[in-house]
Amino acid sequence: MSSTDAGEPSTSFLGALRRILARGETIRLMIGAQLKSGHRDKVLGHLWSLLDPLLSLGVYYLVFGIGFRQAGDRPSEFVLYLFAGIVVWRFFGETVAQASGALRSHRSLILSADFPKAIIPIAICGARLYDLLWALFVVIGVVVLSGSSLTLALLWLPLIILVQVTLTLGLSFIVAYLGLFFADTANLVSAFLRLWVLACPIFYFGRSEHGRIGIIPDEIIDYYMLNPLAGLLGAYRSVLVWGETPNMGELLYVVIFAAALLGAGFKLFNHGEGRFAKFV
Repeated sequence: MSSTDAGEPSTSFLGALRRILARGETIRLMIGAQLKSGHRDKVLGHLWSLLDPLLSLGVYYLVFGIGFRQAGDRPSEFVLYLFAGIVVWRFFGETVAQASGALRSHRSLILSADFPKAIIPIAICGARLYDLLWALFVVIGVVVLSGSSLTLALLWLPLIILVQVTLTLGLSFIVAYLGLFFADTANLVSAFLRLWVLACPIFYFGRSEHGRIGIIPDEIIDYYMLNPLAGLLGAYRSVLVWGETPNMGELLYVVIFAAALLGAGFKLFNHGEGRFAKFV
């Protein structure tokens, strides 16, 4: 079959999934290439994975912790709260933004008939996951250094990370698909992410909890929590900052939302794969 047979229909959902799972080594190599492009395979790259979120933390603490008085009389607690939010958003935002232009920047792979195109956003997500894990390692270190104790609630962390990866990958499939067919997608995604970050409880307390006064009015807090990242951030902070079990109702909502988004995103991506070569 010619690599330019762009009109060939996409494979079935399960067939596409089997093709991806059979390319484990390819995924590993592409993740490695993504890391090398960001110099994460070098010692300095590892250090930057640790220092970059710390530098961001310093800036945002000055602006929101002191400038907007969110730190209050418990600055160390707000540092942990803010740090966890920055780390979680960085993984989500950078992955989705990079995925929006990923297909256009991998023209040779798109033209290869036997290459599962879904590997491209998967590799991006995998590389950014590497950075997330390093950053969470730093967060845990800051928790210990601040005098807070780690509890058994930390055992929830792998599940919470899995949920975030599911959510992020689902949206990445959608924006990668749109980014190939619509040239303005990357700019629109960038603008949307700048707005979305302000709608998430990253730099402020969205609701009143643990003795803090939230800035979201009680009458609309339920609508505010429909944002899946709000519940996801709450789950991370429950286990990392406050050493308690996540809110099960909120976590279940995020799990369902993430699973549905991944299923819809992968289906959309797989459905359009047969036409990708026409647009690169």
